[in-house]
Amino acid sequence: MNIKKTNSYTIEVNGKQLSLNDSDCIVKTAGTDYYIHKNKRDNNFILSEFKKLKMFKLIGGFHYGLIPEDFKAINNINEKSATKIAGINNYSIWGKKHRPKCNPEGMVFIPKLKIWVDIYLLNSEHKDNGTSKANLSIAAGNNYKGRKIPVDEESLKGDVVDRIAKSHKKRLLTQKEFRKAMYGVKEGVSAEDKDDGIIKHIEDFTSRYGIEQATGVIWVWSKDKHNSQDDLAVILGGHRAHGVYAGSRASKWSSYVWNSDWSIGSRFACDSWNLKNEAKAKFKKEK
Repeated sequence: MNIKKTNSYTIEVNGKQLSLNDSDCIVKTAGTDYYIHKNKRDNNFILSEFKKLKMFKLIGGFHYGLIPEDFKAINNINEKSATKIAGINNYSIWGKKHRPKCNPEGMVFIPKLKIWVDIYLLNSEHKDNGTSKANLSIAAGNNYKGRKIPVDEESLKGDVVDRIAKSHKKRLLTQKEFRKAMYGVKEGVSAEDKDDGIIKHIEDFTSRYGIEQATGVIWVWSKDKHNSQDDLAVILGGHRAHGVYAGSRASKWSSYVWNSDWSIGSRFACDSWNLKNEAKAKFKKEK
């Protein structure tokens, strides 16, 4: 099944154009996942806000993000990349053979890494909304600066983060993965008062793949642990008041065992459902 983005609000499925502007069945809403269905009777395709529809077969989907449809090149995002993430996020398109092992909603595929990464930071109500959802409170280790401890938890220490990730069939990113996935942000700055603890679009902190609040808002736990000190893990990206220390390469050690602070949250990743298929996929080499 050939699914591709043709403009900021339209996709093409096997040659047929499907527009979020033309559909009578859905309302175009930023920060929303949409699904592509095939009619079992006449093989026509439609877009829907619902995963399940009678007489239709689910064949794929995509995320219509918070990034404006007229988004232009900025910081380390060139014009080509800006076009790919404006409106419909080209990297979020998934189908039967091209998808993560987990729920694909709110995720983007990173071609250079062959992994999927959450567009949005972990929210405090992940049990009801999944780990990648816009317009909710950022999950953190303390209730401060608009952030909230996840519902039914007492902290956001490492073991809690691992448990949350596992419950959604996801994992933490390595430092190497983080650097590549978050590239494109304005380096050496932090969000400061532009951040209010809500998961949203802040232009300078958008990665080339459309990942929101990628750096400079809250540190996120990584998968990397200290070789000789079991209680230490790398945190990445910098928080809202870290100034020149924030960015795609920002990192430091923190106690994975006891540290639960307002300045540390999380973002998850997932491996591809079919790594062999991804290896054969013909992605154009990105500059």
